[in-house]
Amino acid sequence: MARKSRKHQTVTLQQPHCEAAGYIRLSVTGKDGDDSIENQKRIIEIWGQKNQLPISRWYIDDGWSGRTLNRPEFQKLIADIDRGEVNCVVVKDLSRLGRNYIAVGYCIEVFFPMSRVRLVSVNDNFDTVNGLTDQTQPRGSLIRIPIRNAFNEQVTVEIKQKVEATLKMKAERGAYIGPKAPFGYQKAETNHDQLIPDPYASITVRKIFDLAANGIGVTGIVRYLNEQELPTPIQYARSNGLTGNYENGTGEWNSRSVKYILTNRTYTGMLVQGKEKRIVKGTHEPLVDIETFDKIQRGFQERSFNISSRPDTSVNIFKGKVICACCGGKMQRKRGTNHADWYFFTCITKNRLGADKCTGMYAREEDVLGAVYCQLNQYIKQHFISSDQYRLEIRRLDSAIEAASMKYKEAVDYGLQQYEKYVSGKGSKEDIVAARPAREQTETALNTAIAKKKTYEEQYQLFCQLIKVSRKEVPLSEAVDCIESIVVDAERKITVRWHQ
Repeated sequence: MARKSRKHQTVTLQQPHCEAAGYIRLSVTGKDGDDSIENQKRIIEIWGQKNQLPISRWYIDDGWSGRTLNRPEFQKLIADIDRGEVNCVVVKDLSRLGRNYIAVGYCIEVFFPMSRVRLVSVNDNFDTVNGLTDQTQPRGSLIRIPIRNAFNEQVTVEIKQKVEATLKMKAERGAYIGPKAPFGYQKAETNHDQLIPDPYASITVRKIFDLAANGIGVTGIVRYLNEQELPTPIQYARSNGLTGNYENGTGEWNSRSVKYILTNRTYTGMLVQGKEKRIVKGTHEPLVDIETFDKIQRGFQERSFNISSRPDTSVNIFKGKVICACCGGKMQRKRGTNHADWYFFTCITKNRLGADKCTGMYAREEDVLGAVYCQLNQYIKQHFISSDQYRLEIRRLDSAIEAASMKYKEAVDYGLQQYEKYVSGKGSKEDIVAARPAREQTETALNTAIAKKKTYEEQYQLFCQLIKVSRKEVPLSEAVDCIESIVVDAERKITVRWHQ
């Protein structure tokens, strides 16, 4: 008796009840047309009604690219399938499932059949009941699927290239390419690439610049805006119909939002856009003149670089880092007697809990500063990296990345070969599954090599920053994040512990 081929076994849906789910993906949030969420849902619902199979679950990835399967709702769908809660998935077309040739092919050819899940692509006229799961039917539709998946993957590459080229061209000629206008502006109705002043929000922006030009600090401006109960940018946008998952925050103005406006050159009638930061002047009506804007920027720079080795009296740059060696508690910063212009750190555990709990440590702030600078120089000497050492190590890491990349490409190509063999009837699903661990291992190795280079680059950048701090070219506050703790003992010995 001839052995029956296991190459393309029939997979029968044995569940008496079919829990059908609709999957929807939209790459651009809020997009209208054939691929809109509403249209996809309508198409899937109509199919369900015609086939007397109601759609009981919906999985919607809004604003996600099809080049990856690592989408929140898609992963949730996979998890529900693994738990046996879904055994039928309906999509508008296969490009909604994804645009990655290998990944989508694996789902269609391996994962769904092995999970006994029916897959329906309405516009592609594709149903695994009549394709993969029923071998009495012609396999023409099955053979076309890999070609369609490859086409979908190529489409997303071409779309990305066209979009980038279009945005580059627009930015070069001074058209606004942002998704929404900055607070104070709106897009012209006749030309969405043109910014025009918003009749109401522009008044607030002009007031912010006027206050700053007259010497009012960011904190004072924030206080004024909140006292006047002027709407924040997000509140104003919502009142004008903005929809989506946006954080409201506290509902009040803060220093971050005010400083963002005061440092945004768009308000001078200039556009700075794209990865290359293309600058085009005179593209729209300014809300502040360039002279005033530059004056405000100089004020920010002076306040930033005038911080000497002594910290600003209003700021505790070591907050939470000065530790008592006796009890391990955080020491408080206090002003000298009679509000003198000097500060000290003290542990108040003794006063709160008694001398048996802590002897009470004390250190003047200037002593803490001196210890930090001294031990910073020692730290730099111990961890010194020359520019030659850095270049040599980067070359070594680049070589490791290149080698790992080649191995990953080989593993991907091998997996693709097994998939193509299976489609042509010369291979099996087992061969595809067997090729997967090698691809995952080489991908992990490549990601590890890339991460090592990134970590080393960050360490070197940090080292260069510490050198600038030690030379007092930049304020000490730039190095505070590198400090784990500053321990003060009974003899007022100060020990700086650095993050490794």
